[in-house]
Amino acid sequence: MAFSHIPSPLPSGGFPLPVDEIRSRFRVLGFLPGHSHNSLSPRLVLHADGLEIKVVSTSYYEYTALTRIDYRPEGFLHQERVVLRFEADATTYEFIPASFAIRRGFLQFCRERGVPLTAAALAAAEV
Repeated sequence: MAFSHIPSPLPSGGFPLPVDEIRSRFRVLGFLPGHSHNSLSPRLVLHADGLEIKVVSTSYYEYTALTRIDYRPEGFLHQERVVLRFEADATTYEFIPASFAIRRGFLQFCRERGVPLTAAALAAAEV
């Protein structure tokens, strides 16, 4: 089934957003850098009050915990990425959307919820 839009209101069980890969960067013990990624079974589920992200284990964040969303366009050696930054636990997630429509739909969805988007993310939401 092709992606057309994120439903409003969201289903009670959440809406899984098709993504190709999710990477995370975090701090262990508050200062040691940690990295992980999942390209086999990544999961990003949108709920009415927050989002669920599965890299190695599943984490749940409220939309208000997002401090900024950024966008990195496709380059010579990498695919486009949407970057989610959470200040509370210093975690950053990067995901590769499965399609152009998914990227645009997700960024517009976040903008409607008042999540701060960088200039690059705002431009990618409109394209």
